[in-house]
Amino acid sequence: MNHSSMLLVLWAHWPWLIAGAFIGFWLVPLARIIPRKVLHHAQASMEDWVGPGGGLDRPVPPARRIWVQLINAVLWASAAVSHTVFPAMLLWAILASALVLLALIDWDTTMLPDWIVLPTGLAGLVGSYAGFTSQNLLFSALSAACVLFVLGGLALLFLRIRGTSGIGGGDLKLLAALAAWWGVLGVFYIVWWASIGTVIWNLLWRRFKGLSPEAEWPFGPAIVVAALLWGLWAA
Repeated sequence: MNHSSMLLVLWAHWPWLIAGAFIGFWLVPLARIIPRKVLHHAQASMEDWVGPGGGLDRPVPPARRIWVQLINAVLWASAAVSHTVFPAMLLWAILASALVLLALIDWDTTMLPDWIVLPTGLAGLVGSYAGFTSQNLLFSALSAACVLFVLGGLALLFLRIRGTSGIGGGDLKLLAALAAWWGVLGVFYIVWWASIGTVIWNLLWRRFKGLSPEAEWPFGPAIVVAALLWGLWAA
């Protein structure tokens, strides 16, 4: 399928494009509201959570309000193209928006809130039970547990050897949640491409944009990009 045909197919699902753009409009403010509430609830300082995006005190870049809407609109239309029943379309579209929201939050704060990650995993279990994924409920739950156990064990081993964590707790939970949707093999490919992507992304950002000394580099955005691309390819 060439690019023109793809655009025509997406445009044929224009109600989903509009709905995705509408939801995308709210993702940008939510990416600031949710982490503020999480930090307030934990009585933590916003100054301690600063990513390449500059933290929660930095103004939202104007371009973000545009490209988030466009990407979310395309993701919603793609969910409609890839599935045949409305509940499956809606569930996969919501997953896409949740991942975009997590990427925005992690980029600004290096935080992946349980408020979003855990419901994402639960939705994967529900989708598997309903037959909207390629695995049944049992394998969905086992995949999530396996990813959490294996990667968590490797992170603990890395911590004991190097004295520093190789992967954050939020990243582990997110990968386990994604395993509920795509299984262990899907997460393997997501981690592989996300690892390559985040190294290149980090080098390019430091070279051309610079990075504040107190800012950490998040893995979540690369996981999200790899997961969305994997989901589109698998569909």
